[in-house]
Amino acid sequence: MRFHTFTLASLLTFSTSLSYASGFILNEQSLNGTALNSAYVAGAYGADSSYYNPANMGFDDNNELELNATMIFIPGFDFSTNSRDAGLNFGGTQQNPDRRNTIVDGKANSTLAFVPKMFFKTKALHLSQNIKSNFGVSVTTPSGLTMDWGKEGGEFMDNVGIAMIEINPVMSLTFGERFSLGGGIRAIYASGDFDNTLYVPFDYDFSLAPTTPGIPVKGTTKVTQTSSTKSWGIGYNLAASLKLTEKTTLALTYRSKTHFNMKGKLNANSEVPLGNIIGFANGVNMNANLNLSTDIPDIIRLGLAHQFEKLLAEFVYEHTFWNKADIFEFQYSNQVFTDPTTGQTITNDLILGGVTAADYNAVAMGRGWRNSNAFRLGLTYLYSPKLKLMGSLVYDATPVPQGKNRFGIPDANAYMLGIGARYDLWDNRADVGIAYSLALKDNTRSFIQSKDGLGQLHLLTLGLKYRF
Repeated sequence: MRFHTFTLASLLTFSTSLSYASGFILNEQSLNGTALNSAYVAGAYGADSSYYNPANMGFDDNNELELNATMIFIPGFDFSTNSRDAGLNFGGTQQNPDRRNTIVDGKANSTLAFVPKMFFKTKALHLSQNIKSNFGVSVTTPSGLTMDWGKEGGEFMDNVGIAMIEINPVMSLTFGERFSLGGGIRAIYASGDFDNTLYVPFDYDFSLAPTTPGIPVKGTTKVTQTSSTKSWGIGYNLAASLKLTEKTTLALTYRSKTHFNMKGKLNANSEVPLGNIIGFANGVNMNANLNLSTDIPDIIRLGLAHQFEKLLAEFVYEHTFWNKADIFEFQYSNQVFTDPTTGQTITNDLILGGVTAADYNAVAMGRGWRNSNAFRLGLTYLYSPKLKLMGSLVYDATPVPQGKNRFGIPDANAYMLGIGARYDLWDNRADVGIAYSLALKDNTRSFIQSKDGLGQLHLLTLGLKYRF
């Protein structure tokens, strides 16, 4: 019996609103990362190199602490999509209308969230004349979002809240001033609360009595659910940097796949076809223990940075291994079925057989994901001894299959622009900065058709850095 997949729609809002790039991963973590849209690998420096490239910690000999705060804003938009309600066909006669060719409206309400970040690195510990070591840690939010969709077209992502936090202690070894290695452990905590509705295909030979021949019943059953889950996931990251010349650096970073075995509770109501006939007009409730198996996929980034007088230019190629990751796989146990009107436990084989016949694979939202690529260009300009200016351009391909006639994640390719500035204070002992990133999503091939133009994601990051 597969009562699990309807929760997919809500959990996969790690990536929804036509907003996040690279599936449900948010790469822009620090002030520099926001301004440069993560074109920040070979040229990463200071405290936030502990996240973007820990190998580079050895190229900067300071204790450094950076505190950032990011505002995430996704404007609301109206959209249209095909209805998923096939109605009910009983014994070859359509009892309720098949609305699958009907266009229905949906509404995504605006999202506004504030998230803090912290980055720290130590000055070098000299192990020998040519070898030194640095330590660091970052506290970031790799994913997380609040969704509030409405109308029939938005029922499948009605009310969702997800929070994630990553703690990443790292260290580096630098050999001379040309080559460095780094790495660390990723510990990620994830929790979520979800509430959504799906129309699930239904195909069952239904008998009203043991001696009655099977009656074919087809259509969809409307499933409304509420669930909550939480878990820790553990992974690692590795990095290497090589100064090809005094002005040119080549770097490679890898963030491992992080697995989550999330556990929680589920309550669901399925409107069983023929409920009026067999006495369960209000459907069937199910309460169960949930187990969600999912991954944040591994990511590899190759960065090349070159210093042109006052201008540092960096190009980053990024590859995300979605096709090797479990998107979302559910199991449940200790399920109890009850009549929502009386609260009594249901043992009726006809009802339980009908619930079992629902095909939740047909509404699985994470199928067919492919590996994705991003191409990032970042520029940092030393305008004056105290002021640095930053800018970036990015193309970030979605891993989600496209097509107006499919069902799944409403995601699209992203085109990103970033700007930012840092200003030194107190004789270079501190600096303050601001950064902004805009991601535009072209949803013309998505099954979600926005009525308000391109999908948007706005990031605004404020930061304070202190060196000692």
